[in-house]
Amino acid sequence: MSRLLLISRSRKFESRLRSLFNDDVDSIMGLSLAKGASAALSSLTSGDEPDVALLGPSLSYAQAYELSAGLSVRYPGTAIMLVRENSPGTAKWVSDMKIHAVASPSMGDSALLDAVNDLGSRIAVGPDDAPWSDPEPAQPVESQVNPVLEPDAETQADPQPEAYPDPTPEPAPDPDIERAAPAPSGTRGRVIAVLSPKGGMGKTTIATNLAVGLAQIAPASVVLIDADVQFGDVATALALEPAYTLADAVSEMAAHDTMLLKTYLTAHPVGFYTVCGAGSPVEGDRVSGPQLSRLIDQLADAFRYVIVDTAPGLGDHTLAAIEQANDAVLVCGMSVTSARGLRKHLEVLSAIGIMPPTRHVVLNFADRVSGLTVRDVEATTGVPVDIAIPRSKLVVLSSNRGVPLLEDRDRNSASKALGQLVRRFNPSEKQRRAGHRRVVVK
Repeated sequence: MSRLLLISRSRKFESRLRSLFNDDVDSIMGLSLAKGASAALSSLTSGDEPDVALLGPSLSYAQAYELSAGLSVRYPGTAIMLVRENSPGTAKWVSDMKIHAVASPSMGDSALLDAVNDLGSRIAVGPDDAPWSDPEPAQPVESQVNPVLEPDAETQADPQPEAYPDPTPEPAPDPDIERAAPAPSGTRGRVIAVLSPKGGMGKTTIATNLAVGLAQIAPASVVLIDADVQFGDVATALALEPAYTLADAVSEMAAHDTMLLKTYLTAHPVGFYTVCGAGSPVEGDRVSGPQLSRLIDQLADAFRYVIVDTAPGLGDHTLAAIEQANDAVLVCGMSVTSARGLRKHLEVLSAIGIMPPTRHVVLNFADRVSGLTVRDVEATTGVPVDIAIPRSKLVVLSSNRGVPLLEDRDRNSASKALGQLVRRFNPSEKQRRAGHRRVVVK
């Protein structure tokens, strides 16, 4: 193994590190990391001991905790550096984890090079373990690199992981999204059902981006449920490898113990949680509508926002989600069949009387070459369009990468429209609404 090991979700940071250290870097990223800390570390051997291991950026609390603990046991002579922007939550990470220093990912190249070299030399385990050569002496950057002090007698015991750790206590906020004020204790969370009469309309893309956007508003207070019990692909869309799925979350034990239920959730590095879909259609079929309804109700008591990505149509599970929802996000494509399907969808919900109090109609794949306009879609569905998301190749690319557009922070027309949808759920946003206000981002 190289003298330097990087465990991270950021390809950009990896490229930067390789250029600084002449490609003398080994890395664990992507799917290898998504399988969990234990699986990631199991690929290393006892002879692979690096001088310095860097954790981050973009790791969740749970990932960083497990990795730091595993590395300290496997490689006691390795210096461990946490790469994370300084924030109020960083102190907790430092106190809980077995790390030697903290560095900001935004520090300059020279400072980062010096910081890694300096840490490697200070934690060297033998005379032959010299740090990388550098023309200038390595100098610690006090404002950006914070050595971890030796623990006192009261903190010598190994830290215990939280039953429900905060994945990202202080994620970097989107400058265009205002944080919501804390919710009063004891209030029920807002349940948002993402619906579509037909498959392939981008429902999961919208649900995952909603989760990312709302996590910027209310960090660690958002949970996304994959309620497409047979063919849900939220885990794939987020590049997650869940240890537990929907079938575990609706078990009798979890239904009577919210703390146990929380251990079945899968944390996403951006700062929200997921209940990932069942591992197979057979396993998913064992989940009943009443079980899903109870799960939504249970999570609404513990989270500020509960997003439910439903199956197409109006099956038992989708109806169970609608009955629990405060908001319905209705997704329609830029086609006559999709628009007519949405109209029938709305007529059925109106007839049985379970339409959620607030409705948000989203026109996905909007373009000027389909032969239809937004007004044509409105005329067919019989309802106004609130958000029109333009067709974009970047949406397909983001889905294939498992990185939602709003996580990537790339300013494009599709992400702007998705940001407008997120703002509809932010009570701190002062929106001028007269009934339904259409937002079309060109």
